[in-house]
Amino acid sequence: MNKSMGYTFLRAICCYALLPALALGSCRLVAQADSTAFRPVTYLGVQYGQSWNEVNFSPAIQQGFLVGQRLAAVLRYVGEPHLGVQLEVAYDQRGWAEVQDALSTRYTRQIDYLDLAIFSHLSVGKGVVRPFLLLGSYLSYPIGETETIPADWQPDRQAYYGTPLPQRLQYGLAAGLGLEVVLGPVSLQLDGRYRSALGGIFSTNNSSFTFSNGRGLSAQVSLLVRVF
Repeated sequence: MNKSMGYTFLRAICCYALLPALALGSCRLVAQADSTAFRPVTYLGVQYGQSWNEVNFSPAIQQGFLVGQRLAAVLRYVGEPHLGVQLEVAYDQRGWAEVQDALSTRYTRQIDYLDLAIFSHLSVGKGVVRPFLLLGSYLSYPIGETETIPADWQPDRQAYYGTPLPQRLQYGLAAGLGLEVVLGPVSLQLDGRYRSALGGIFSTNNSSFTFSNGRGLSAQVSLLVRVF
């Protein structure tokens, strides 16, 4: 990815990350005439998730999903009815798994990330069970990796086998759908998400890949408690 494309992507990420704040500000201006109708609330909690990951390589590599785990601290601020901002700081496992038709084993490369994600949280209804939509972006920094090369692994050797991966900041977009169960001050959230990176794991200047962007599906459960 050249510098101009990188700057374009970063500007897109910054703009997208500001959408929740802009949306809340717009709604607050509209609701000023009836400021007593709703009181903002703040939730704090924890999250556990499982993800199914791969990397969009070009040239392509035959892959299966690599299963990873996600542990996060969650802050959710609901500034207007049905509209809030959700911030997550997480330890997230991603990466990829290479497969061969003739082998039962597979090569895996797990990458551990420190992840910061921000979402617009749009909910529907006022009952105990409320559907919601998440739209947001994330920044992830690699803090560790684990490589598994089976003894019988015989495909063409890749240049990155046995070599540490470059520590490149990852950024991208994510969206999800879920259900929230509200029981007094406690909120239980269940959601599924799709995530796609806008930058590559490898630099196009120093590798044979024109694309190496991570992507994945995930399922999360979050337990939140209202604190304000």
